Amino acid sequence: MGNLSAPMNDDNLINTESKLFGYLAEYAQQNRFSVSLNRYFKEREVNGMCIPMNIRPDDIYFTVVGLKEAKLNGVALSSEYVVGVVEQLDYQSDEVKACGFCDTIIVKDKELYGEVTTGKAISQVLKEQGVKKLALLGSGKLAKSIVLHLKDSGIKELVLMNDRIESCMSLMQDFTSDLEGISVDIDRAENEVEINLSSFDGFISAIPTDVKLAKVNKDTVLIDMKSDSILADYAKMFDANFINNEKYAKVLAQTNYNIWMDK
Repeated sequence: MGNLSAPMNDDNLINTESKLFGYLAEYAQQNRFSVSLNRYFKEREVNGMCIPMNIRPDDIYFTVVGLKEAKLNGVALSSEYVVGVVEQLDYQSDEVKACGFCDTIIVKDKELYGEVTTGKAISQVLKEQGVKKLALLGSGKLAKSIVLHLKDSGIKELVLMNDRIESCMSLMQDFTSDLEGISVDIDRAENEVEINLSSFDGFISAIPTDVKLAKVNKDTVLIDMKSDSILADYAKMFDANFINNEKYAKVLAQTNYNIWMDK
């Protein structure tokens, strides 16, 4: 089941009543997710623990299948594993079916229930940061999950950006009801062409890209779902508000907690 030697909560104590969860990634100990979730457990005096589990790509299939017999109540999945696990689920949420990936699994009665937390977590971040006009680069799986929850974030205006306008149009048409009440526009984002963010207070990069930004306002929220270093550099250049892995991991851990404990 992978390397379980990483530190867990402050006491490293579990008993037969403990709820156990895992974070599955190739380099799980380098991510703040488990630390954030264990801190969340402790603050609420919940008898639970999240264990970072280093899983190699060759082992992910057998690891997920083995969850049915394991003592874990659920697992969260790093981005490299969220697509490949879908076919191994016993049940898929509507969001898993709509987006084509699963980033958290609930284990109940030896069956695997797939859910998506990404969009919910991003929506919470946008709400906390007070973002009203958002530019979203990308129109794939991550973008779909984000769009599904934008109404809960308080967003008033959304501009979908991609080098393929058709994919943005499909996204807008497929999720029309989820975008009700939000003003939506589409803009072509060509490679190597600078994106002017002077009229936005939020920007999300949901695809791998060497994005170039121009005229970023002070305190604009920059969220990079794929490559931290690029937007981090722009945040320093323009004195913008970069949501780094630690900040996002905290919200993502809280979102997983709500899903796992509710189930």
